Parts: sequence; C-alpha cells; structure tokens
Amino acid sequence: MKNILMYSIISLAGVALFQGSLNAEEITPILLRYAFKPGQTNAYKLEIESQGESGREATAGNFIVSCRTVGSNWIGLTFRGRLQQKFIPGEMPRMGFGPGYGMSLSAYSRPSLPGESKELVIDDRGTVLSQAGDAALPIPLGQLMGSLLEKFPAEPANGWEQAQDVFVLDEPLFEGPAGSFFPSSRFQSMPFFPGQRGQGAQGVLTARQKTTVRVKEVTPQTVSFEKTLSLDSYLMTGSEPRVSATGHGKYVFDRAAGCPKRVELECTTVEVTEDLSRRSILTLRWEMLEGAEREAALAPPPPVPTEKPMLPAEQVSKLMGQLNSDDTATRQIAARELSGGRLEQATPELLRAMTLLANDSDDTVRHAALTILANYGTAEQAPALLRGLHDSAMGITTTILHGLARLKDPRTAAPLAEFLASGQNDQQFFQSPRANEVAETLIKIGPPSETPVLAVLKEKNIETRVQACLVLKQIGTKKSLGPLKELTSYPSKELSEAASAACQAIQERTGK
Repeated sequence: MKNILMYSIISLAGVALFQGSLNAEEITPILLRYAFKPGQTNAYKLEIESQGESGREATAGNFIVSCRTVGSNWIGLTFRGRLQQKFIPGEMPRMGFGPGYGMSLSAYSRPSLPGESKELVIDDRGTVLSQAGDAALPIPLGQLMGSLLEKFPAEPANGWEQAQDVFVLDEPLFEGPAGSFFPSSRFQSMPFFPGQRGQGAQGVLTARQKTTVRVKEVTPQTVSFEKTLSLDSYLMTGSEPRVSATGHGKYVFDRAAGCPKRVELECTTVEVTEDLSRRSILTLRWEMLEGAEREAALAPPPPVPTEKPMLPAEQVSKLMGQLNSDDTATRQIAARELSGGRLEQATPELLRAMTLLANDSDDTVRHAALTILANYGTAEQAPALLRGLHDSAMGITTTILHGLARLKDPRTAAPLAEFLASGQNDQQFFQSPRANEVAETLIKIGPPSETPVLAVLKEKNIETRVQACLVLKQIGTKKSLGPLKELTSYPSKELSEAASAACQAIQERTGK
C-alpha cells in the first residue's frame, strides 16, 4: 500500500509540474470536429493496466475501427477486435473476482462471435447517439469504445469543462457504467450474474464526475490537449466517498484525418466499504498503428496448420477391427488413434460404424465416434450429431457444433434453436457458455435458421434472446423486423440494443 501511495503522489506531482510550465490561454481557440471518412479503416492498439494491493495485471489487443455514414451528418464506427491478458514477469494471473479484489482484467478477454462487432454512432463533436456491444471498464475509465473519443465543445475553444452524474456498480465489482451490466454476457462463465451476489443484491452507486480539458499544443498536423478528471460517489462510508477517483491524461488528435491518434489516461481509484479499503492505479492507452504494425493488424490471420498424422487406409481398417475387441483398453486406444488422425477418405462403411458407436456406453469410444462424424460425416449423420449434443462431456458439444456448421443442413436449424433455449427457461439472466457456439452454427446454416430463431425471442432468459438477436442480425429478413422492433423498448439495455442493432442491419441489407 505504501509503495502504491508513493507512486500516486509522485505521478500527480509530475503532472502539476507539467501543467505549470504551459499556458493554455496563449493558444488561439480552435474548432475541433471528428471527420472519419466513409470507408476509412484505422487500426489501434489498446492497453489497460491495473496495479493494486492484489498485484499487477494487464490486458491488450488490436482493434480495427471502420467508418460509415449514418444519415446526413452522423458517423457510424464499428470496432472489431478483442483484448487478451498480458503476462507480467513475477505476477500470477488473477481470474474472476471476489470481495476485496474487484474485477480481474482477464474478464475482458471474452471471445466474440464471428461477425459480432461493437458499434457506435456519434456526431462530429463526439456525442454518442447510439451504441451496441460496448463494454464497461473499471472505474473511472468509462466504456471501451467511448474511451477512444473525447466530446468536443460546440464553439472554438482552448479548453472546456463538464460535470455530470454517472452510475457505477458497487462492491465487489466497482465497475461502471452500471447500465452495461444488466445483464452482461461477460459473466456467462462465472458463478455470478447481475442482480445477485451471495444472498444480497448488486448495488448501483450514483457519482459526480468532473472533467477539465485544456489544449496544450497545436500544429498543422495535430492538436494535443490534457485532461483531468475526478469522481466521487454520493454515498459515503463514514466521512469518505464509497468510491472516488482522480485522473489525468493526454489526447492527441489527428487534424488531417479527423480522428484520435493517441489517448493516454492514468487514474487512481479509492474504494472504501465497511470492511475494506482498496486503492488501485489504472492506465489506459490507445495508440493508432501505422506502417508495418498497421498492415499486420489489418492482415487476415494465417491459417492454422494441421498437425494430425495422415492415417493410411490399411491402418484405418485395422483400428476399426480393434474397436470390435472385447478388451476395453484395446477399444479405447483404437478410438483415440482413429479420431486423432486425418482420414484420407471417410468411407460409407466407416461412417455407418461410427454412427452405431455414437451410442456406445464407453465414453472414449462414443466421443471418438462423434468426433469422426463431426469432421467427416454427411447430412445422413446429422441426426446422430444432434443426439450427441446432449452429451455431458466437456468439449464434445463444441466439436459437434463445428460439424453441424460444416454440414449446414437446414433440417438441423430447428433442433439447434431449441438447444439454444434449453436449460435457460427457469433463469432470467444466466447463460451457458455454449450459447455463443450454437448461435454461430445457426448463422452458418443461414436463412433456414430464421423461423426457429424467431421463436427463441419469446424465451424468458434475456441472454438467450440476445443471442437470437445476434443471429437475426446476420441472417434475418424483413420477416424478423416486427418481432425485433417489439424488443427495442425492452427494459433490459442489452436486449433492447441487440434488437435495435439487428433491425438496423436487416433494414440496410434488405433496403426496407
């Protein structure tokens, strides 16, 4: 704690000295406007680091930001990318959260569906008009997409100030803005969902946030300004705010491109409850990638090489014979070798044998048979794969879903939609991690998925309905617009935004 306090004091002292050496009043007021060009694509690197009493951790990733025109004077930005936990020498990775520890940055490494993106619509001053898929960051960093943009004043200025109330989550998360969490798919693999914590309810705090921005340097190419902020919750713990934060940073704006070039923000957050006091230092950095780094970020990922050995036909015949052995160990060894290799050709005889073994009482043999059917089966084996979806073994469901996505058999769409909803009817928020994979499979099947997925919109579970919206966003037609529009005013922010984004995508695709 002493080291963290000393680090914070030194950092703030350095900023005060830097501010004292500049005179913002000498800079001529300047008009700042975003001017992302339609079709323009930029690449940014985002890094977030947290240093607190439980250790130091970091997450980073590249984001591709594409631009399109919305209406006559609005800018639509699409963010594609993901954060991944960074290894820090001497620090053990921390997973999840717990009382007194807050949210781990590893929680921001949730995989996304192919085609799923984060979307933001702004005006040329940076006012957020609509958003879909944004994620809340630790207090007081705001939201992921919004942290790249600064709201500019209406008139030319060399500085501006803003004060507003914000809503954040209480302990154990101390995250915000709170609206991003009701519900949030970030919790799909954790034994926690918003609205519950142990036997108590998750609280929302109202806080006053004040921001001051001063232009520090203007060149023909860029404008640099400095930002300071403070946040204090109205709720007090004794004589101290339950949550408070101070921060400072630098923002570099590319005048020619009309977009951010670099964002740096460092904050000290203090959280005080009846039984804990926690201080953490957070840093956030956005950096526009250029040259070779930009090209590498925009390049498609290289194909994953296969390392499985090719099994000759005679070896396959031998292994199939061993699967009929009365010795359990012999059958299991043959099953692993057969499913772990590459088949030059999956004969009808082999596929018929695997279809029978997909019901075998031996887990190893059964899972090997399902794996072979998923990788090499035809539409004839789709019913066997659908039955295997309900196998409780870890990993086999994913393998089967990949196989069904490969087959794209229209007959599997309705059972998959039922599988998406199964097990969720008695819970409003919790979602199984498998839901993303089921939705991805339905998207790949395409138009035949639309009708059965529309039925999923009527399920009780909100996360399941969000997944249905994501599917319809990709494959829906005007048939889906009516049911989706009914959900655009739903009380759940995540569901209403997912439905709105799906409607917009369908209307753009169909011209309706």
